[in-house]
Amino acid sequence: MVVVIGVGNYILGDDGFGIHVIRKMMEMDEFEDVRIVDAMTNSAMLLEAMDGEDRAIIVDAIDMGQKEGVVVFRFNPNREDFPSDIMLSLHDLHFRDVIMMARGVYNLPDEVVIVGVKPEKVEFSLELSDRCLSYVDRVIEVVKKEIGFNPSERKDKTV
Repeated sequence: MVVVIGVGNYILGDDGFGIHVIRKMMEMDEFEDVRIVDAMTNSAMLLEAMDGEDRAIIVDAIDMGQKEGVVVFRFNPNREDFPSDIMLSLHDLHFRDVIMMARGVYNLPDEVVIVGVKPEKVEFSLELSDRCLSYVDRVIEVVKKEIGFNPSERKDKTV
């Protein structure tokens, strides 16, 4: 099975991008049979959500050096180390450390796909910046393709 996990801090503007996206997805009929989890910024909740799943799609505000656009990054947590220079919105531990500690304890999926956009404003706010808000629907479309709703050739790139 596939799980879609939103991470981020909802009250810190663009840091809550992943949460805004999954909350919208939870209201959409086409996702009623998809397991969607709000992991906030908690690494234990993220690991519990991924445990035993075939694939995990994590939605987050992520800075991979892109100016803007939707970024898709995939890796196998059982065989690959997560790059230390990529930061997800897990505030308690770095995602790389979380994955390394989870190996052998959790049944991690063979593929983790991270979909996100670069945050513009991380400050106390319940609102996304206009730029991040403009990418919510595009990220949902990318998630649909990753799930298989609209089968097409998958590509790893800035969209």
